[in-house]
Amino acid sequence: MASSSNDRFSINPDDAGQPSYPLDKMRGRDRSRSRSQSDEMHNKAGRVPPQAVDVEKSVLGAMMLEREAIPKAIQVISADAFYSAKHEKIYTAMLNLFERGNPVDLVTLTNELKRNDDLDDVGGGYYLSELTTEVASAANVEYHARIIAEKSLLRKMIETMTTVVGQAYEPGADAFELLDEAESKIFQVSDNQLRKAASPINEVVKDTLEQLESIHGQEGGITGVPSGFRKLDDLTSGWQPSDLIIIAARPSMGKCLGRGTPVMMADGTVKPVETIMVGDQLMGDDGTPRTVQSLARGREPMYWVRQKRGIDYRVNESHILSLKKSQSEGARARGSITDIPVHEYLQKSDKWKNDNKGFKAPASFPDQPVPLDPYFLGLWLGDGKADNARIYTTDDEVVDYLQTFAKERGDTVSVHDEHRPCPAYLVKSGERGTVATRNAVQATLRDLDLLNNKHIPQCYLGNSRAKRLRLLAGLIDSDGHLNRGYGGTYEITQSSNQLAHQIKFLCDTLGYRTSLTAKTARIASTGYESEVYRVRFNGNVDEIPVRIPRKQATPWTDQRNWRVTGIEVERDGVGDYYGFTLNGNGRFLLADGTVTHNTAFSLACGLNAATHPENPASVAIFSLEMGAQQLAQRLLTSEARVDAQRARTGRMKDDDWQKLARAAGKLSDASLFIDDTPGLSVLELRAKCRRLKAEHGLDLVVVDYLQLMQASASKRTQNREQEIAHISRSLKGLAKELDVPVLALSQLNRGVENRGGDKRPQLSDLRESGSIEQDADVVAFIYRAERYGITVDDQGNSTEGLAEIIIGKQRNGPIGTVELAFVDRYARFENLTTRYDNNSGGAGQGGGFNDGGGDSLPPFNGDGGGAIPEPPPDDEEAPF
Repeated sequence: MASSSNDRFSINPDDAGQPSYPLDKMRGRDRSRSRSQSDEMHNKAGRVPPQAVDVEKSVLGAMMLEREAIPKAIQVISADAFYSAKHEKIYTAMLNLFERGNPVDLVTLTNELKRNDDLDDVGGGYYLSELTTEVASAANVEYHARIIAEKSLLRKMIETMTTVVGQAYEPGADAFELLDEAESKIFQVSDNQLRKAASPINEVVKDTLEQLESIHGQEGGITGVPSGFRKLDDLTSGWQPSDLIIIAARPSMGKCLGRGTPVMMADGTVKPVETIMVGDQLMGDDGTPRTVQSLARGREPMYWVRQKRGIDYRVNESHILSLKKSQSEGARARGSITDIPVHEYLQKSDKWKNDNKGFKAPASFPDQPVPLDPYFLGLWLGDGKADNARIYTTDDEVVDYLQTFAKERGDTVSVHDEHRPCPAYLVKSGERGTVATRNAVQATLRDLDLLNNKHIPQCYLGNSRAKRLRLLAGLIDSDGHLNRGYGGTYEITQSSNQLAHQIKFLCDTLGYRTSLTAKTARIASTGYESEVYRVRFNGNVDEIPVRIPRKQATPWTDQRNWRVTGIEVERDGVGDYYGFTLNGNGRFLLADGTVTHNTAFSLACGLNAATHPENPASVAIFSLEMGAQQLAQRLLTSEARVDAQRARTGRMKDDDWQKLARAAGKLSDASLFIDDTPGLSVLELRAKCRRLKAEHGLDLVVVDYLQLMQASASKRTQNREQEIAHISRSLKGLAKELDVPVLALSQLNRGVENRGGDKRPQLSDLRESGSIEQDADVVAFIYRAERYGITVDDQGNSTEGLAEIIIGKQRNGPIGTVELAFVDRYARFENLTTRYDNNSGGAGQGGGFNDGGGDSLPPFNGDGGGAIPEPPPDDEEAPF
């Protein structure tokens, strides 16, 4: 490869079309070029670089006079610390003699320089003899060596800054990459380390023998940063410096929806999926809350799920549909539920799709007090005067109710002409026959912002089932119509779009089959037209406590399940998805009641390393999913062994607070740093890690997770695979530069769900880039069989509470599988205690690392072969 004399030789390790990477950057710096640039700057400025030639002579003379001075100087300075080139050659020759065990004096040094053809360059034997006369004693050699080191440091800073200034003037210079390079060089100078392109084998062998000697006989065989899991440390000897460790698992189990999809919250409100945060509570399919434990973001092929009787919603390709069997034929029972990814659903036959339908579930909200009886509010919303408390009715059942309602409140009801239907209205006692414009009911309507603004307040929509039924009964008795057939279908027509949608939501949360359509209403006599909204709903609507007999429904007689609906899935192109992990069975509700389906191990490794009782490490956790406070809360509850759900909902017990206090003290003493910068770039990560390394020391870096990182601006492409490849190479480079293990979470692709059998992950499942596997020194997979519906293993043992850490690749060690216990309520991984008391069985022995932060795991005492240290109260899930 030819190049001009002024060009630097460069190589291109990236894909075609990417900028080449200069060889001098790989070496850390081109010393000759940077020195010439700095010398040129000094000549222009008329200044001499920092140097102390006389002190250099003194140190060299002391080393020739006394052998004990040589190791003192070696500890402080290297050969390139000398300003004078001939002093550098003399010092190098001295080091060669000293390493071979030869004496260092005028005779031996002269011969060594002559053998290397350097004697004339340094001034001959006369100059060497002159050095010995420059110093009378070697007593101050270490102090003098530090002066040389200081001057050398100043020169290196000048060289580095001069190079950076020159590059900044170059056209097309990338400011962010230049900043990163400048910071890297400054840290290299501060560490007094010179990165070399290659090292002689004798140096490498010597360093290796010293490393082996230093780790020989260490207790437990842990030579790196401990993970805190005994069996895992047996396989890896701890996380090793300069290693890139990839921890891979499926992201969020496919619970990802398109922007704008309305999701029902546990309190009855509705939020777009992109606004959902960690800690939010969603409504589960069984009427109980589901807590969001982590988030997932990305881009994938998207699909529309079109429901015949329900809202359409947009999902990613790996989203899991929850479908209910509608026919009784076949092996599965009618009504059984199947959770299936979209891409797998598309491969099913038309008959299977026709037999497995989308379905809805009612929502259950806690009872709470309301300022007005729900039935009265329903009457007023249906037929009340918008600007006051007046209600119009022609039905005796409603009038009787109003009289009872008024009596209970100390009010009265006035009815104009009992024999001729006319308005009835609520009035204050003592003012019979007049409209009450300032009564308590009207004041309450005003407080609820209902006057001239008819809507259903949230305290009614998110209330108990009984109160929601009473509200709906009032709406039906005042403004509803019953169509007979199969028990009955109700219709409520409203001119208010907002109120109509709230009535539909009310019916959806009660579990009815509901529809809302807009139509044009006309008055033939006047030609007046307006748009109105009709809500229709049926199902077990006979439970609604309607008072008017002609509007009362009968039990549902149709054999079809009103809560299921056929669906069609349509491809929609690539788009953004928003997902999350949940506790419980993973199923949650969309706004209309549609049931759909929805980062702990890496945190456990980081926490265990930082709080290890014997070898505590300095750990930096970069969380791109969770905020620092949310992450700290998880670490606290995990360390304290406090139920995470109780902590999130504010229902902790007294002893929970004591455990949290102890855990807080332990965590506060740990050298643990948390960074929750969203969309963290590779450049930012390197800069922050360098700073932490310089200021606090750094032993382990945790990144949660790799796919949420951003490449540097110049490396961003339309090809996500190339971008991920750049990120993984950068993480490996960071591990080597700082000489610390970097542990990064990575997603697995959909191949896990597509595969049959036990769905164990493998290296080919690493998502988006094969370079992740190539760059990683260790690849570990997290596998929990129970998450795939596998409740027993091949030997018939229970998989409940079991987690397998599968080491699929280890560049410098064996591969294998380690079984751990996952305690769901604490979102905590533990060393596994099983019935196996010896090494036969592969599950490992009990106890292991225990940090004393709570009770140790009890021995196995079950008969199903499982390994459950403290079984959770339900089937809660947790993120990896």
